[in-house]
Amino acid sequence: MLTQRAGNVLNILVTEYINTANPVASEEIARLSPTKVSPATVRNAMSLLTDEGYISRPHVSAGAVPLDRGYRYHVETLDEVPPLPDSVQQQIHHHFDRTDADLAELSRRCALVLSRITTNMAIVTVPQARSPRVRHIQLVYLDELSVLVILVLQDARLLRRLLTVDEPTDQGALSQVANYLNDRFSGLALSEIESVSGDYGPLAERVRQSTLSLLREADTYSIPEHYVDGLRWLLNQPEMAQGSQARELVELLEEQVLLDSVLSEQPDSGDIAVFIGGENMEEPLRPFSVILCQYGIPHQASGTICVIGPTRMSYAGAISGVGYLSSLMSSLVLELYGGRAASGGQ
Repeated sequence: MLTQRAGNVLNILVTEYINTANPVASEEIARLSPTKVSPATVRNAMSLLTDEGYISRPHVSAGAVPLDRGYRYHVETLDEVPPLPDSVQQQIHHHFDRTDADLAELSRRCALVLSRITTNMAIVTVPQARSPRVRHIQLVYLDELSVLVILVLQDARLLRRLLTVDEPTDQGALSQVANYLNDRFSGLALSEIESVSGDYGPLAERVRQSTLSLLREADTYSIPEHYVDGLRWLLNQPEMAQGSQARELVELLEEQVLLDSVLSEQPDSGDIAVFIGGENMEEPLRPFSVILCQYGIPHQASGTICVIGPTRMSYAGAISGVGYLSSLMSSLVLELYGGRAASGGQ
């Protein structure tokens, strides 16, 4: 636990380094302190902060820079994340004032706006259902021993599977089986169908097993549709001019490794998560800080809003931007998708 004086010195140092990208000297911290303090007192505090791993002083005479632990202290001790200025909120709403936008277009606009107000890179995924649910099962006769199973999901995906049966059948028998299964399975997810008992019979049971298999495949993780904006802002940061970080970042984006890493970090619905440098679980994200939040309709259709920047980012502003846009996007998704989701997609 840092003393109040050391904590104040650290927060001044972090804020100044975020603003200037230059190492901060003790004299500058003393000048910026709201209470009178001598450079010697600041140097003593900086020595403690160095020993405790909050800052680094490669060249003592040139000042200090924050480490991941210093940024974490700064984020955790923010008294209150300031709301976005009214003028910025008005600009945001101007981008969303069209009423004919679908979820993909809203996500694209969100990424554009978020990158501009944070001057960092933004990634926004299009909302998707977490657990696919059955809307309709259709059985199509191909020949006496061949059936095409068509599974229509509530998110409008179509899944197909060729099924070979043991006994000759016809379209009439197939339609009866489809009606029987639709009465029981419509609106249900995988786990719910597994718990539904019934006198299925050989053909209905084969179709039921095919349906379960298709749902498992549909529930398998895949990279969601998403939009990236603001790469230019991130590449213009002084940190990106060093070494090969810029090239590696572009490669990660092209291979979608970065998105996969971001989604593995996402918090529960409604929470804003902040991962700083080495706190990121995934190696590709460790040179950066990531601020992200889920949005949408919990347990129905949700997406992710994310800002990626150098560890030297304006955390208060980025947290405000992510929080405001996640709330706005949730409201817009509810308007577009809410009625259908609430009714079970019927």
